Amino acid sequence: MDTMARILILEDRASDEALIEFELREAGIAFIPKWVKTGKEYVQALQGPPPDLILSDYNLPQYNGALALAEARKQCPDVPFILVTGLMDNDEDRVAESLVQGADGYILKHHLHRLAPAVKKVLGINGVS
Repeated sequence: MDTMARILILEDRASDEALIEFELREAGIAFIPKWVKTGKEYVQALQGPPPDLILSDYNLPQYNGALALAEARKQCPDVPFILVTGLMDNDEDRVAESLVQGADGYILKHHLHRLAPAVKKVLGINGVS
């Protein structure tokens, strides 16, 4: 990708936003983030020009990653979608189901060092490690 990637990020915690942005910038990924915190903001963001990538938390107040994935597949089916989640013990089946429903991957928040390689892979950025 020769231009800055437009990444839509659904995340309700500012501390996690900062960590995600740090990991991507530290890896040299040029991107313009669009941060949204709620399902309503997310759906509105999808109605504009499509992003190059969607990163979504799984557990949000009154919304979740499965709903976000379904909306993304409806609004912009070709945009890669990666779950970035803290994952509670009982969420494993739900995340697995999201992968079956078409998510391009998931990254656990306590393994954010895996985020940049996953993003580079789905965006086709050279230097994937």
